[in-house]
Parts: sequence; structure tokens; C-alpha cells
Amino acid sequence: MSFISTLEITVDPASANLDAIFDHDLPNTAAFPGNQSTEVLQDTQDPSRLIVVSRWATEAGLDAYIAWRQSPEGKTRLAEIITGPPSSRHFSVRNTY
Repeated sequence: MSFISTLEITVDPASANLDAIFDHDLPNTAAFPGNQSTEVLQDTQDPSRLIVVSRWATEAGLDAYIAWRQSPEGKTRLAEIITGPPSSRHFSVRNTY
């Protein structure tokens, strides 16, 4: 069973370092053991709203990643670009077609 993690953030879409922050942080997410994919989605109606979606092979892998991100070694640079509080959610994949 796969697990999906979403992180919804609001940013200034004109920020000059937006892609640099993602290029800094997300390769570490993609390379983390158990990560199957990571994408950044942008709202077509409101470009300031982004969702980072990552798929994990196991819940234990997702939990280890969350713990790592809360450590000094896993600290992100997202605080440099977000303009409001982030929202995260976690899902198990019920069905795939």
C-alpha cells in the first residue's frame, strides 16, 4: 500500500528564488529512502497556491522522512518563500485503477 503526503503552501509566485528553494529542498525528498515520487502542483486559478505531493512506499518511510525534516539536518528553506501557514495531510491509497 502506498502513502501520499501533501503540503499546501501559499507563496509569492513572482519570488525570484522560488525555483531555487524547490531545487534545494526537493531532491533531498526525492532521494529519501521510500520516496517514490515528488511533484509540485500549482493552482491554475491562483498561482500563489502550491501543493507538494509525495508518494511513499510505506507509512514507516513517510514517518522517517517527517522525523528527518524536523531535525536540523532535514531543515528546509520553505520559510523563505511561504506567505502563510502551511497545511499538510497524509493519505493511504485505497484503490488504484
